[in-house]
Amino acid sequence: MICLDTNVIYHFLFETELTSASEKVIREAIIEGMAIPMIVYNELLYTTGAKIARVKYGVKGKYSFRKHIAEHGFPEEAIEKVNGFIRDFKVTILRDHQDPDELVKIIKVYRLAPNDAQIVLTCKHRSIETLATFDEDFKRVPWLKVIP
Repeated sequence: MICLDTNVIYHFLFETELTSASEKVIREAIIEGMAIPMIVYNELLYTTGAKIARVKYGVKGKYSFRKHIAEHGFPEEAIEKVNGFIRDFKVTILRDHQDPDELVKIIKVYRLAPNDAQIVLTCKHRSIETLATFDEDFKRVPWLKVIP
């Protein structure tokens, strides 16, 4: 099983300079199966929603996006886009492993942001050893194989 980070899926869903790299990673990961922790699902919904709101409605910045959500609701197109990817590629959504002490330890030992540490913690407890990400920070985790 390969864990996908938010950025790999985002660059797959939206045309960017990393789209071809994302497509390649996802094609290879299909063979082994793909999973995302709930924290990645959450990040993916947010980033996809923010992108759609920016492109379709000119919403810029997180506070403007929050205001847009309060006035118009969360962009349904973002939910459909993310859930469509998960359904089409048979991605398993994993419950995040919840252990505050262990999370803080991972934050400190590997010098990671809290959301990244949560991904690492979930991978560890699900015996997932490969993470597809464009985030170099995960390379500081010695037992985690980072691709591409």
